[in-house]
Amino acid sequence: MGNGNMKTEYDVVIIGAGMGGLSCGTLLAKKGLRVLICEQSSKPGGYCVNFKRHGFTFTPAVHYLNEFGPQGQMEEAFQLLGLPPEIEFCPQDPQRRIITPYFQLTLSTDIDRFEGDLSRLFPKERLSIHAYIEEWKRLVKIIEDLPLRSLEVISLKEKFHLLYKGMLKGPQIFRYRGKTAEEVLNSFFKDPLLKYLLSFGARKGSSILTCASPIMWAIKGNFYYIKDKGVEALPQLFLRQYKAYGGEISFNALVKKIVIEKGQAQGVQIEGGEEIQSGYVISNGDSHATFHSLIGYDLLPDRFVRELQKKEISAPTFTLYAGVDLDLAQMGFDGALVHYYPAMSKNPWEEKGVEGFDIEKEKMAIRMDSIKNPMLAPRGKHTVAIAAFTPYALFTDGAKISPRYAEIKEEIAQKIMGVTEKVISGLSSHAMVRHASTPLTYERETLNMHGATMGWYLSAKEFSRIRSQKTPIAHLYQAGHWTFPGGGIPMVILSGINAAKLVFKSMKKSTINSFAGNMT
Repeated sequence: MGNGNMKTEYDVVIIGAGMGGLSCGTLLAKKGLRVLICEQSSKPGGYCVNFKRHGFTFTPAVHYLNEFGPQGQMEEAFQLLGLPPEIEFCPQDPQRRIITPYFQLTLSTDIDRFEGDLSRLFPKERLSIHAYIEEWKRLVKIIEDLPLRSLEVISLKEKFHLLYKGMLKGPQIFRYRGKTAEEVLNSFFKDPLLKYLLSFGARKGSSILTCASPIMWAIKGNFYYIKDKGVEALPQLFLRQYKAYGGEISFNALVKKIVIEKGQAQGVQIEGGEEIQSGYVISNGDSHATFHSLIGYDLLPDRFVRELQKKEISAPTFTLYAGVDLDLAQMGFDGALVHYYPAMSKNPWEEKGVEGFDIEKEKMAIRMDSIKNPMLAPRGKHTVAIAAFTPYALFTDGAKISPRYAEIKEEIAQKIMGVTEKVISGLSSHAMVRHASTPLTYERETLNMHGATMGWYLSAKEFSRIRSQKTPIAHLYQAGHWTFPGGGIPMVILSGINAAKLVFKSMKKSTINSFAGNMT
């Protein structure tokens, strides 16, 4: 690529090399289109990256690799993209361990064991637990019948088929439309500890889908980890295939503006002033930044802007990474995700802002990835990553970084280390390496507003709406966790495929219109 203001033309420019951008680019390039991905960082993957500290390899965020097994959604996606079977996905069971001041519980990836273990812990709620899981078995069957392809790309015949299914099965799923997870759990259960557990840390006003993922995964028996390589193997595989199809990528290329003429996306302008022309633009980045910063509200319909401003983002996270000289496997850990609740209040839905926030009472997700992937740590040593909700405003002073940022960061890291000692004995004294990432760290590295790892917050109100990958700007589409079908690695890969199909559909329509125009 050139310097200055030179213009280079592509069929499609993709903003961001996250998994959504990579899957979109791979399919577009496979079909022979000239594609450029502009990535602001020095490597692809977004949150699916590794970083190293003194011989230890860590991965940001918590990754759940569902849908990667036989007959899973990702099997079809990989075939469509022509990806070689280089990555070995291994079943993970149990899927998680729950540790609280009142009980400990292992949750299996097998739904019958999942139900049995839960019922033994809460015998008085046995019938309610069975009814709840049976209800989710019915709902999973309905959801599995629904395509995760956008309604905007499926054929008219498929839409009629969906309408027919909706008439037959719709009442079962639509009974939860607009209902919060709190309301649904209250309708099934009485025990406050059980309801707290089954909320799985969801926020007040959350959709029931936010809480039900562990149960859905157990019903489908669908929970995996990547053998040996860690999650960064995914973007590396996609990038190799994308390049093999002729796709181009430019790293350290920060997009500052989406070029729009006569209501249609015409390309992008990157930092430094270079303008890149294209027939289509796909934004795989933060929705707020896309519309507020890269376009500007003045070019968007007022109603669209009002709806955008009402949306909430997913909860920000603080993660403490540690490299330890402890034999975690010998201590009884097996690599399953640990959900640790230092405290369990009577109201799991209580909202906490900066005032009254206490990290020592927050639920913590503890990963020990090197147990399953020994290559992530030196021989005889292990990695530990501890993630917990932490208010973004805790680290800011108005629109600026707090002058006490480093002090607050260290204070939280020390408290997390101390609290986690109750789960991993000797953690503090055996930590050889320590690194912390705040919501501001994630925001800086991924350009996601407040470091949001799941895009927009899926409230009960949002559950009843279908997000659109189209935008008010012609030839501008979205991919990634801010749009349909939602957050999580499988979902963003599917969103990229949907975005590519929107481009194909638009191109086909343009060709038909052009042919019709020539005929007249």
